[in-house]
Order: sequence, then structure tokens, then C-alpha cells
Amino acid sequence: MMPRQKTYGLMLAAATLLIPACAVVAWRDRLWPIVLFLVWAVAAALVAGIFERRAFKREMARLAERASRDIVKSRQDLVGTLSHHRHDWMNELQILYGYLRMQKIDKAIAVVDRIKEEMERDSRISRLGSPELSAYLLSFRTFCDTMTLDARVDESLQASCVASAGPERVSRAAIGMINAYRVRVSAATAEENKLRIAFSEADGELRIETSYEGGWSAWSSLREDVSQSLPDGARLSASADGDGEGGARKLTVVVPFE
Repeated sequence: MMPRQKTYGLMLAAATLLIPACAVVAWRDRLWPIVLFLVWAVAAALVAGIFERRAFKREMARLAERASRDIVKSRQDLVGTLSHHRHDWMNELQILYGYLRMQKIDKAIAVVDRIKEEMERDSRISRLGSPELSAYLLSFRTFCDTMTLDARVDESLQASCVASAGPERVSRAAIGMINAYRVRVSAATAEENKLRIAFSEADGELRIETSYEGGWSAWSSLREDVSQSLPDGARLSASADGDGEGGARKLTVVVPFE
């Protein structure tokens, strides 16, 4: 597609040719209008080329600046994610150290098992097969403080399943579902706002199931908003809880394999 600045420059250069063209028509038997037309055409082409080059440089500078901002933001998100994980591990280690000092071995083992489970969960998310979705899930708490996200990937779900369903389609469906809940979360609530999302495979289809607990508003339009955000081929599965708020709190999206 031709850039807008280039199109405008060529149109302006072509429009100016009307002046010498009129001279050629008015003085058909003279030589100088033809010479003027040729000189004008060359000059217009040169000017158009200069404007085009300047517009190209401005566009490249804008894209470079945007790419630089994106890189800085991605690095900030990465640092934020690592900081949150470090904070969590330090808390778990302090708890474990306290139990060991008090010689409460059973509780110390429970902490180790919990750490192991969280590490396995994060490992499955990182191997989900969609880098965009994995980064979004692992860094969610760095940009959302009104709702916690508990993401689970079934042990039997392989990255090849996500590849078969289409990584971009799966990412768009999952992120669309999460954001649909996110904008409806009530910040001022005594209970914790928590969204659980689970990824699994069944009958040649990838299933994304969500379950929400906490305060929220405008739940009646949730299914419609989620449906509009789904990629081609993906669909909302019938809710087991029926219509109403109970049905909206639990949604399932099915993404067939391509």
C-alpha cells in the first residue's frame, strides 16, 4: 500500500503540470511551451522525490521511535514480572526457613510442595506454544491490581495442540476473555477478585475455561463481548450454569484445530 505522504506528493506534482499543459494548448504553434512543459515535469519530479524522501525519513524515524518505546516497555514488564516472582519466592523461603527453625517438618514439606507446584504451573504456561499468551499470563499481575489471575495448563496439553489450533487464535481468544472480565471488575470490594482460566484439549479442540469469583458489574453483556472478541472459527460453548450471572461467571471457549 502506498504511503499517504507519497500519494499526496505525487498528486501535487501532477497537479502543477496543468499550468505548462495549458500553455502548450494555448500556444500550439510555439516551441517554448513544450520546452517549459518538459522542464516543469522534470522539476516537479525532483520536488516530488525530495518530498517523498523526507516523508520516508519521517516515517522511518516514527517507526524507530515506536519500536524503541515498545522495547523499553517490554523490558520494564520483564523487570516487573521478575520482581514479583522474586518477591514471591522470598516470602516462600522465609516461611520455609521459619518452619525449619521451629522443626515443623510437615509444614516445611507442604511449603516445598507448594513451591514445586507453582514452578511446574509456570513451566507449563511458558511452554504453552504461544509466546504472546505466555508473556501475558506470566506478567498479568504487573499491570492489573484489581484482579488476580490463576492460569492452569492441563498436563496433557502439548504445544503442538496450540500450534494446531493456531497460536494467534488461541492468544486472541484467551486474552479477549480475560480482558472482558477485567473491565467489569469492581475495585471497591471486600472479597478478592479472582479469575481462573484453564487450558485443555478434548476431541480435537482446544478448550479455554474461565471461572470468576468476586465483585463485578455489567455481567449481562459479558457473553456478547467475549463472542465479538473471538477469532474466526472459535465459539462460546453452552454454559452449564445456564443464563444469568451464574452462567456468566463460568465461560468456555472452544478453538477447533485447523
